[in-house]
Amino acid sequence: MDKKTIFAFILVGVVIIFMPYYQQWLNPREETPPVRQETEEVQNTYPPEEPETIVQEKPRVKTRDIPVDSKEVVIVNDKYAMVLSNLGGGTVRGYELFGYEDPRGNPVQLLPEAADANLNISYTNIYQDVSELETRAFDCAQLDNMESGDTLFIKHKNTLSYTTETEEGIRLEKRFTFYPHRYDFNLDVIFADYLQKMAGLKYTIAWNDGFAITEKNVSDDIMYSAVYAQMGYELVKQEMKKVKEGEAETVATNGRTDWVLFKSKYFSGFIAPVDEKGIRSELMLAKDNGSRDFGARIDMGLSKNNYQKNRFQIGLLPAEKALLSSYDRELEKTMNWGGKIIKPFSIALHWLLEFFYRLIPNYGVVILVMSVVIKIITYPLTHKSYSSMKRMQLVQPRIKELQEKYKNNKQVLQQKTMELYKEEGVNPMGGCLPMLLQLPLLYGLFIVFRTAIEFRGAPFMLWIKDLSSPDAMFGFGFNIPLLGSEFNLLPVLMTVLMVVQQKMSGNTSAGTPQQAQQQKMMMWLMPAMMFFLFYNFPSGLVLYYLTFNALTILQQKFIINKQVEESFSKSHPSNVKVKNTGGKKRS
Repeated sequence: MDKKTIFAFILVGVVIIFMPYYQQWLNPREETPPVRQETEEVQNTYPPEEPETIVQEKPRVKTRDIPVDSKEVVIVNDKYAMVLSNLGGGTVRGYELFGYEDPRGNPVQLLPEAADANLNISYTNIYQDVSELETRAFDCAQLDNMESGDTLFIKHKNTLSYTTETEEGIRLEKRFTFYPHRYDFNLDVIFADYLQKMAGLKYTIAWNDGFAITEKNVSDDIMYSAVYAQMGYELVKQEMKKVKEGEAETVATNGRTDWVLFKSKYFSGFIAPVDEKGIRSELMLAKDNGSRDFGARIDMGLSKNNYQKNRFQIGLLPAEKALLSSYDRELEKTMNWGGKIIKPFSIALHWLLEFFYRLIPNYGVVILVMSVVIKIITYPLTHKSYSSMKRMQLVQPRIKELQEKYKNNKQVLQQKTMELYKEEGVNPMGGCLPMLLQLPLLYGLFIVFRTAIEFRGAPFMLWIKDLSSPDAMFGFGFNIPLLGSEFNLLPVLMTVLMVVQQKMSGNTSAGTPQQAQQQKMMMWLMPAMMFFLFYNFPSGLVLYYLTFNALTILQQKFIINKQVEESFSKSHPSNVKVKNTGGKKRS
């Protein structure tokens, strides 16, 4: 193996090693703004393993074994089924989201079966004891005629009012307003007679359970979990991928709190004070051993008038850009479209996919159409590059003559070769341009298929049932390093087309036998590297790149190569024979 071959292997190795840094440059991590925040370690507590979803008649959310004085009802509209408990005065103990399925084909359950008292209200009394309202049964006159486990169907705007008087003599009401066609609902929290009965004029509303694991790829679902707080004009965020395994973290931030939002890979929940803003927020994250725990809290201040009413808008919904934007609270800022460099590409590609989907309601077909559109758009930019690559093939006989003539004088050989390139309008580096143009588009599409819930479970045809996941045809029954436990066909087809394209673009018979052997090796190295890189990527991304490569082969074979060969024959009438890609010969 000579020095050039060794250098080629080293170069490919460097590309593989530095690929993560290139991606980080394209998608730099945004640092948490230096707002007034205190990071404190909390005790590591983790939820049990995710229980299997129990199949039963709709709604599938179910009530649990509960104390005698408690009552759980199921609130159902056309978007969700939510278990609401009178313990804590309307705490959310279960939530089924309609229209979305888990890996078993059942409706998505956003909360584990043994859910905590989400939307619980707490405060500290004058004895410095934290209230235990989550175990206190509130009264609700509207539900007096219903038994625990009954279902309340929301056909029109409906209000439930939970009331209690605490041990300290504080009167508390939690008034829920539900709507038939919306993911969100309103919650009014009303305090009265609280002066000189609380340690501080404030209370907390909390979401403790985050979301259950809903995706087949558990590590992906955990990694893309995050919690956010909008503090005035600054967005504070904590991402699960930054939390170390086996650790828990809480970030407490003082100041105006417009909303908190907690999300998994594809689903979001938010709590937003409507009239008066919060005075403090807490963002909580923990992960360990394939499980996670995350949540958020808002502290609200109380006036000295001995009476206060705060309204909250609360939503548990799919993390869809248009839906989050519809609340006019900048909730869409919590969607990760990549860093500053790649973000314009990913947003533009998402818009383009959505535009075509309105015309063609199949995202697989949309990807094929978009591949054609992008090929047409990039054609003027790549035409010269592909033409240069073809001319490079055609001048190989003259380069070989120079190599034979000046084999003992490398300096003159290099000079004569560069003169020939200039004369023939050939750029040796021209083949890099198509790949460089593709990289932002490929990475942008990777972000889109990773982020946008529209592609979750979106089928194409035959075995491709989810464009946001690899196109698994069947399982191996065992794990293969770098590949996993499933056979994905699209990356194989993509690699085959890359080899065909490399053969069309290169000339593996030029130069010395040693050089020809090097070129053959390089022809296989790049497709092999891309095969392992793309094997576990979303099938929608692989489908796009496969289609784009197929179009490139057609472009080269039937348009560019023919044009270049005809032009070359006219400008080289004395050339004896020029072999084209189709096997024909020109005199």
